[in-house]
Amino acid sequence: MSIYVMSDLHGEADLFHAMLRKISFSEQDKLIILGDVIDRGPMGISLLTEIMDTPNMEMLLGNHEYMMLQYFDPQATLVEILRWGKNGNEPTIAEYDRLQQEQKDEIINFLQKLPTHMEIDLGSKKYYLVHAFPGTNVHDEVWVRPSIDTPNPLEGVTLIIGHTPVLHLIADKEERAECETQMISRGEHPRIHYAEGFIDIDCGCSYSEPLKTLGCLRLEDMTEFYVDHEHI
Repeated sequence: MSIYVMSDLHGEADLFHAMLRKISFSEQDKLIILGDVIDRGPMGISLLTEIMDTPNMEMLLGNHEYMMLQYFDPQATLVEILRWGKNGNEPTIAEYDRLQQEQKDEIINFLQKLPTHMEIDLGSKKYYLVHAFPGTNVHDEVWVRPSIDTPNPLEGVTLIIGHTPVLHLIADKEERAECETQMISRGEHPRIHYAEGFIDIDCGCSYSEPLKTLGCLRLEDMTEFYVDHEHI
């Protein structure tokens, strides 16, 4: 049995299924997804349904699922409604609207029950998995972005996050375009980043090609796996 961790699938079902094939994912394994399964890509609702129906797949709440819950809350404010619309919800809405009401209710109930973090003991190692960064409330754990030098607030625990694309972490806004250009010219793709205080596994599944990449980490030995559209 192996435990795998991914994050920020953003509706990219082709990359997700290619990764499952690459790691030879089986019923004996376990997959934990650190949120943001939906939005931007075309198959977010389909991926949610697949995760819901697969006993050895679990997921955490991401900020995009959090925005979806706020959007469909009868008490939603105008700000909450507009926020999701500004963050790539069109494909998710299109898929969701094609569902029967019972299926819609099942998805909302599933999202409402998602945890914001997960703690795992694996032998002598302890892991804290969270979409954004450890916090004291739901908003912080799905929205807060660390900087590259943010320390780990949890002593004796390996912190693994998604949410912040690696290129956004390693290069500021002014440098990012040049960093992307250089990476493309060298035929490289984003890779899981080991900062001093945490490990960021969001490699940019929602990026435009050719940088669009899904990363995966196997916890037992910290082996990294990658798929991109050139190698599906």
